[in-house]
Amino acid sequence: MNRIFTIILLATMSCMLTSAKLANNTDKIKVLEDKFTLLQNKQGNVENHLNWLVDKQREDEHKIQSLNNENARLTKVIDSLQTACRQLANTQVTDRKNISREIDKTNSNMQDGQDMLRNRTLWMGIIAVVLLIIIIGAIYRLARRIKLGDTSIDEVRKAQEALQLAQTKMQEESVKLDDKLLEMFDKQISATPKVVGTDKPDHSLALKVADEIVRIELNMSRMDSSIKGYKQLAKAVERIKDNFKANGYEIIDMLGKPYNEGMKVTANFVADEELEEGKQIITGITKPQINYNGQMIQAAQITVSQNI
Repeated sequence: MNRIFTIILLATMSCMLTSAKLANNTDKIKVLEDKFTLLQNKQGNVENHLNWLVDKQREDEHKIQSLNNENARLTKVIDSLQTACRQLANTQVTDRKNISREIDKTNSNMQDGQDMLRNRTLWMGIIAVVLLIIIIGAIYRLARRIKLGDTSIDEVRKAQEALQLAQTKMQEESVKLDDKLLEMFDKQISATPKVVGTDKPDHSLALKVADEIVRIELNMSRMDSSIKGYKQLAKAVERIKDNFKANGYEIIDMLGKPYNEGMKVTANFVADEELEEGKQIITGITKPQINYNGQMIQAAQITVSQNI
């Protein structure tokens, strides 16, 4: 009986030990399962991070390729700019040479113009002296014949016609010379190089031409429009004025206009009792007022007739 009890007891203890071992193994399995799950999660995170790194690497490679392409494009642009700079430098050298030649040509033309002006003045003086001698001779002859009492009205009329003819011839010659002068000035203005950049413009030619234009217009105002060459000269004057405007110059028209004290001019006053009392009229212009791009570069010198 004792042996049976002992066997049962041992069996019971063995079962209890087995159960304890099983429970302990179950706990270990649970721990291992938790660790496995944790490792799987970490592996998933590592794989996700690895995929992100791969995508990031591809993106960086794409950016690097784009930067390489941009760098190549910029290199081409820099090469193109360097080529353009060299071409521009060469062009500037050529332009300087061309401008220098044009300036020399213009200076030569201006010298020719000055020579022509001197020749014109000389010829006009010679013509005037010759005509003056003819007129004085005619007047002296006419006066002598009148004094002797052997001059008829027809002869006086013929003498007057001869004087008028001489004056007309002198005016025609003056018109021809002025027309040639304006033609020369027109060529000089066209040949004058344009101002580049901040270079200060040279107004000397424009001022000389303007003075001559005003002188010619003043002479024309005293002529009959039927004088040979008058209309052609008037068109030449208008052409020069239009050319002036195209280059930024403006000749202020003052002839025949009222004078007022606020004008920035140098005025010479002469009395004229034929004017209405209190009137002041500009009847002569020695030098015109010249504006360049709206700014005055030469003040006028004028003659004012007044009745004050």
